Amino acid sequence: MRKYIIGFVCGAVVSMSTMVYAGDAIQALLFPINFSFNGKKIDMHEYTVLNYENNTYVPIRFIAENTGISIRYSVHDNEIFLNDAPAHFIPLSVILKSDFDKITKLEVKYGDTGKVLQINDVQTLGEISNKLKGIKLRKKSDQSLGVGYLYYLTITDGDNELTYFNTLSLEDVGYEPNQLTKELDKYILALRTGQEDPHPT
Repeated sequence: MRKYIIGFVCGAVVSMSTMVYAGDAIQALLFPINFSFNGKKIDMHEYTVLNYENNTYVPIRFIAENTGISIRYSVHDNEIFLNDAPAHFIPLSVILKSDFDKITKLEVKYGDTGKVLQINDVQTLGEISNKLKGIKLRKKSDQSLGVGYLYYLTITDGDNELTYFNTLSLEDVGYEPNQLTKELDKYILALRTGQEDPHPT
């Protein structure tokens, strides 16, 4: 009789565990999909992607490895730690595919008034060229499109015509402003207003 009771209790515990497990289970589908990061297709053969209720579930390590984010799991805290990728700055010369050495003409169009300013003098062209050469940009995490602009430059560089927007939306990618882009903005706006000498002595 005692053996029977022990067997019944053990069986009941196992059954209850199975019921709890079944209650917490989900039914997901394997989702054979391709991923590209910045235009580069990534092999997914080591990872499995799931689709559950029209949401895609991707292993977090796969995302971390391909975005440069550092990842660490703490057993003690039962927590996953993610840290931003280190800053990666891209020279403006790479983005616009120009070394800015052969600029012969600049046209500035100001967004608030629509005024167009033609720049042909060698000194101003040289100073703007040097500023453009020094600029390095980092991609914005939020790639939503902004509205409006202070100005944009149409740059005649040899046989090429380039466009630089002060919004830093360049070649369909958004970049973060920095000290060098702000200095260029101040310089270009000073050319229009005449409130500040763009050629300080």
